[in-house]
Amino acid sequence: MADRVAVTFDAYYRRLLELNRATNDLYYRLTARPHHFALYKRLVGAAVARADAIVHLGAGNVWLGDVSDTAVGSKTVYVVEPDAEMLARNPAPNRICALGESIPLPDESVDAVVCEYVVEHLERPVEVLRELRRILRPSGRFVFVTPNKWSYSGLATWMTPQSFHRHFLAWLFALGASGNEKPFPTTFRMNTRWAIDRYAREAGLVLRELHTGVDHPTYTYPFPVIHQVAVLWHLVLDKLDVLEPLRITLIGVLEKPEV
Repeated sequence: MADRVAVTFDAYYRRLLELNRATNDLYYRLTARPHHFALYKRLVGAAVARADAIVHLGAGNVWLGDVSDTAVGSKTVYVVEPDAEMLARNPAPNRICALGESIPLPDESVDAVVCEYVVEHLERPVEVLRELRRILRPSGRFVFVTPNKWSYSGLATWMTPQSFHRHFLAWLFALGASGNEKPFPTTFRMNTRWAIDRYAREAGLVLRELHTGVDHPTYTYPFPVIHQVAVLWHLVLDKLDVLEPLRITLIGVLEKPEV
């Protein structure tokens, strides 16, 4: 009897998750804003196109070619990742186990640095940016995508303990949502429009572009009704520019000046 109830509940819950997926599809039919990661890939592609050597910072096991609209081809790609286990799974030929504050590469040796969902984990963002300025050649670019601290999901992540993140994201991952197998502690020290601009100036970099993104909700995916309310809020964020500081994602481009 218990097994039958469990199977029935599982089938019912899976149908509810299908409803949430359909709600996500409806969101994309109602918005003209490009997906934030598509925009990030375009900006990475533009940086890769003008580069000979690129650092993929905090890449884990992700290959640069999967996050760039421009083919990597014969470019020299360095993966800089502090987690040795994740680094060993990266297909890049040049793998460096190091923190962003201390990258063992010569001065002005790369043309671009890119990273996805790393900035929110930085304990010392100014030191990292200064190190990137050191290794970048003049006009070299740092392209990144990161959560916005002042979004509702950013605030929830910032205010909850790391143990909750580990269990909740593992659950999302098991359900097929956008979960992270190995979440790292978040600091959100460079995760607002104002903080990015301030830290860039302190490190001697120029803020060239900063975009905000709104996509379908992720953290509410397992919860019917709550998820529909979250989708409605995302549509409001998408349509009202006055709410731009509260949007979900930040996509930025910093540049090392010529002089």
